[in-house]
Amino acid sequence: MQIGNIVKLFHDKEYGSIRTKNGDEALFHKQCLWDTEFSDLSEGQEVEFEIQHSHKGFLAFEIRLHAGKVS
Repeated sequence: MQIGNIVKLFHDKEYGSIRTKNGDEALFHKQCLWDTEFSDLSEGQEVEFEIQHSHKGFLAFEIRLHAGKVS
């Protein structure tokens, strides 16, 4: 499980991007959220997630709000 911050949300298309602690950016879709709704997310929020590499770059999945302090 990795920790990162939401950097951009595209509400009209229900996807966004997360920046990992090492500076990589990963895209995600609302279907990849666990225990939270897309409408409850905000930019800068800290999240936990899994990450995989695809032909489109990094993709985040199994995303949930991080219980720790927001950085």
